Amino acid sequence: IPDYRRQRHVLQLLTLFALVVAPALGVLRIDLATGTLMVLGHAVNLRNFPAVAGLALVLATAPLVMVTTIGTLWCGWACPQNAVSEWATTLTHRWLGRRASVDIEGAGLRVAPSKNRLGNWARLALSFAGASLLLGLIPLFYFLAPGELWALATGADRQFRGFVARLYGVSAGLAFVDIALVRYFLCNYACLYRIGTLLFRNEHGLQVQYDALRAADCARCNACRVSCLTGVDPTAIGRYDRCINCGECIQACARLHARHEPAQAGLLRFAPGSGQGRRGGAALLARVGWHGLLFLAGMGLLAFGLPS
Repeated sequence: IPDYRRQRHVLQLLTLFALVVAPALGVLRIDLATGTLMVLGHAVNLRNFPAVAGLALVLATAPLVMVTTIGTLWCGWACPQNAVSEWATTLTHRWLGRRASVDIEGAGLRVAPSKNRLGNWARLALSFAGASLLLGLIPLFYFLAPGELWALATGADRQFRGFVARLYGVSAGLAFVDIALVRYFLCNYACLYRIGTLLFRNEHGLQVQYDALRAADCARCNACRVSCLTGVDPTAIGRYDRCINCGECIQACARLHARHEPAQAGLLRFAPGSGQGRRGGAALLARVGWHGLLFLAGMGLLAFGLPS
């Protein structure tokens, strides 16, 4: 039985860690103190056309390559926004009731009467505030090196320190609003990757597939629908559905069959879409598309333009 939930949470934490470590190590950072662009540890002048053009191509096409290969697996397994939203929803259910809803996309404010207490609201708000103070630091690492941030905290130029403090306040405030109210609304209506999945998703990408030949085995079962984080029907996922490939439905179906029919596997699984008979290089090209070639060109330009 796949333990997708634990694996997802580990990968989500690693992604959040990478968001902090990458700029701190100079993988990608706009350094305000020196006015330079740091790429893979190299200071890049903005007039360095090959490096700047290559970086722009890589950043523009990498999400498209992901959309056409792993699909929404990024959303369910690594996206920080989804990870934070899932954590906030879990915490909301713990303190305000299993079906509680406080975000703007829900069916209005809904709280279990037995949980509607000041202490529970305070715990929830403090948890959100603490997480916001930590998440608010992440954007700062993309503009200031860790040493510069420490120098500001321990006493540096007051005017610059005040500017950074205001920037941090805005960042932490937006993080709190996102955690407390916005959550999946941002993913569904404002996320560029989500828009990309709607525009560029093809039949080749990774997706949840249902064994319709064994439909009779789940005629009276609703485990997969109940476990779905986005409320879609895993047995009939359409192109424009909100499936994020989290695997919760696959895990729920597998556990149910293991309990009642040990000899039978679950009816849901991860699998690439149909390749329409293509094999080898043609199948690979169909998956990555023209944007895959542009991604490779961008990597080449970036490697050529970076200082040795």
